Amino acid sequence: MTGHVIHLNTEINASPEAVWDVLTDLPRHAEILRSVTSTRMLGDGGYDVGTTWVEERTFFGHHGEEELHVTECVEPRRTTHETRVDHDSIRSAYVLQPHPDGTTKLLVTATLDITERTSTERLLWNAFGAHSYNATRRMLEHDLEDLRTEAERRGAQTGGAHRAS
Repeated sequence: MTGHVIHLNTEINASPEAVWDVLTDLPRHAEILRSVTSTRMLGDGGYDVGTTWVEERTFFGHHGEEELHVTECVEPRRTTHETRVDHDSIRSAYVLQPHPDGTTKLLVTATLDITERTSTERLLWNAFGAHSYNATRRMLEHDLEDLRTEAERRGAQTGGAHRAS
């Protein structure tokens, strides 16, 4: 049972590769994303299916550390992260759509699955879930702003995409 689904997107004045570089720069997410307090990598290696890390943030009303896993990775076009918090599963899917002018549209879909909640937990969710939804939507909007800012900064340093006038 899906508790909430949030769809957001932003246009970024940088190539998909520059956006991908920021999105997958997990060790620096606490510096890049204002919603992330800390990040700790679990294991070695680059970014791919199976990459696991712990980050601290608030997401769908849950605050604290979450262990995230990359479950899909098609560089530099799409990736999916999944985590479990208590009885809930949270899935964040990112899609990068290149434009002919060298810019990128970044889309995110965050899905909260509350199937395993008890009936009491679902009742509470029905009463207070809107607050969690609104807070998570704002957090994701900030994440997209922060990703856009960093990708455009990095793109400018390397002579990345520039919008046509």
